[in-house]
Amino acid sequence: MAPRSQTQRTFLMGFVVSIAACGLVGIFCLLVGKMNDLAWRVVGTTAATAAASILGLASAVPWERRRWQPVGPLGIGAVALALGLLLFLIWFDSFLHAWIEIVYIQSLVSAIVLGVALPHVGLMSLARLRRQYEWVRYATVTVIALLALQMLTTILNDFDGDVGIIPEELWYRFMGVLGIAGACGTVAVPILHRVSAIRVQDETHTVDLSATVKLVCPRCGKDQQLALGRSQCGSCGLRIRVEIEEEHCRKCGYVLYKLESAVCPECGTPVAESTLSE
Repeated sequence: MAPRSQTQRTFLMGFVVSIAACGLVGIFCLLVGKMNDLAWRVVGTTAATAAASILGLASAVPWERRRWQPVGPLGIGAVALALGLLLFLIWFDSFLHAWIEIVYIQSLVSAIVLGVALPHVGLMSLARLRRQYEWVRYATVTVIALLALQMLTTILNDFDGDVGIIPEELWYRFMGVLGIAGACGTVAVPILHRVSAIRVQDETHTVDLSATVKLVCPRCGKDQQLALGRSQCGSCGLRIRVEIEEEHCRKCGYVLYKLESAVCPECGTPVAESTLSE
């Protein structure tokens, strides 16, 4: 899908420039034969910027499409905070004293967790699912939220898994379960999005696609019946292609024939007045 706004194009350009810069630094260091401290800092900066650009793009799309607000803006804010903290650590780590280093690392890792979880949830909001599949989306989002909450609790607890009466081993086992469940849901949602679109269009055609159409050949004038799709005139052999395109919802593909509502009954998208039945 091509970027549709200046914000999305900016994030994409930041990703491309960062990857190019990282590659150039790597090539230069290979030719020179060593990686000095400055080179490592530049590589870390470009890699962090590239990751932040992708996560920012993932937050910008649902934000501009007004899906599950304010997940998009919060995601961009978390990504920007994480990038700022990480760049400071890369370039000015010597300014961090021992007494604030732990707090700084906790803040950085917490921002990274939110900077990944919020764009993830935003992307889940973009799927167009049939009602019987919606539970998969909400279950996946719930798992993502629980996993992020557990990770934040672990971070704020000085990375110690012993939280209250829960043993450390059980704590991390549950975190692993949430991670696997979230990964499975993340794979399932886009597949169900595709399946939903296919089923909507397959089940709501109002025209028999095996029917024929009566027409006059524009070359020889022969009146004849031709099947839909590719065909040819029975008299002069002129190749003719007959297509029928019904009016569908631009978002979910629901057929709009004889629709009386001002919005799509499947996804709620506003419908042009020209498609409404009189």
